Amino acid sequence: MPVDIVRVEVYGYTGRRPPPPARWVEFGELVASVPVIPPAPPDVALAEPTPVDPSTGALPGTMVTVLEKLSAQKLQQGKVEEAPTRGSRTPTPVAAVTATESDVLHRFYSAVAFSARGRPGPPSPNADFALIEAPEPPAFVSAPYSETMVALEWPPSGGILGFLFNSALPPEEAPLNDLFEPIVQPPTTAAVPQVVVPTGPVKYNVYRELEPDPFAPPDTVGPLPWAETPPMPINAAPLDTTTFSDSVEFNRERCYVVRAVRGTPPNLIEGDASVPNCFTPVDLFPPAAPARLVAVADEGGISLIWEPNAEPDLAGYLILRGEPTDATLQPLTPTPVTEARFRDTHVSAGKKYVYTVVAVDSRLPFGNISAESSRVEETAR
Repeated sequence: MPVDIVRVEVYGYTGRRPPPPARWVEFGELVASVPVIPPAPPDVALAEPTPVDPSTGALPGTMVTVLEKLSAQKLQQGKVEEAPTRGSRTPTPVAAVTATESDVLHRFYSAVAFSARGRPGPPSPNADFALIEAPEPPAFVSAPYSETMVALEWPPSGGILGFLFNSALPPEEAPLNDLFEPIVQPPTTAAVPQVVVPTGPVKYNVYRELEPDPFAPPDTVGPLPWAETPPMPINAAPLDTTTFSDSVEFNRERCYVVRAVRGTPPNLIEGDASVPNCFTPVDLFPPAAPARLVAVADEGGISLIWEPNAEPDLAGYLILRGEPTDATLQPLTPTPVTEARFRDTHVSAGKKYVYTVVAVDSRLPFGNISAESSRVEETAR
């Protein structure tokens, strides 16, 4: 039979243990409500699949991603279940810390499905993580760029003290007494859930946010709370160093943040983001000067040829001409020529001319101009 689910609600709860399964809706905090699109009845034969509007909900079987931003209030102990003590009318918190519970708060999550009549189903298994101290974010992120890359760099998490604290020390030799005296283990007690604190050196993840592409097709649906995109670092694995190189794209704003991480998956914790470094790279890098300029005179003109430049944003070349006594040569072409050759036909026979070539890139509105090529002299015939 078709699944009778009209929505799935995701609840969050902060405490030392989760709420009872039957009371998640009462004690938990609603994080997201995901509408569910009902499947077509099995007796209805569809010649063509009906297109589904994702803004109306998610189909059964769809993977859902929900993001929750944790405020300071959400990091505090939530409402606890209370039950009266035998022989007393004073309720006692059931979720109080006991000898068999950890003293560390957790953030718990559970999902509950609701039918068309509003009846909740059983909650999903709990997902949780411990609210333990995270490594400090780097104080700042510097991002100088060149014509090919952005060179990111940041100080260690916690500054110099944090760097010294996280640096590995050489192993110490065991004291001589430990080699001969037996090690007495303390008596074991009842099993107590322990929070495994991530250990090891601090590493780093780099995150980048780009300005929307103006040439991309418009998003007619917009962001959906049940189809969020979790932020992903641009580095493939946590970095051991405090530097990273990224590709550059001019005239498009970008923001970088760095987060410190400790531990290994799944026991990994990531700290807060550094202060964002936002900027728009601007192409201020001119092409290289054209090389190996050669001038050849023939009847009615002087031909120039040179090696073509290899810059991907090259717009063309400007040819400059003058006389041997001129310190500054004047443009001969009003607009850049695209080929690495040019024939000057506006010459007078027997007169000597001096030529040079500069390259121009496609930066708007004027373009970056290279240095001059070597100058050549030639006498017109």
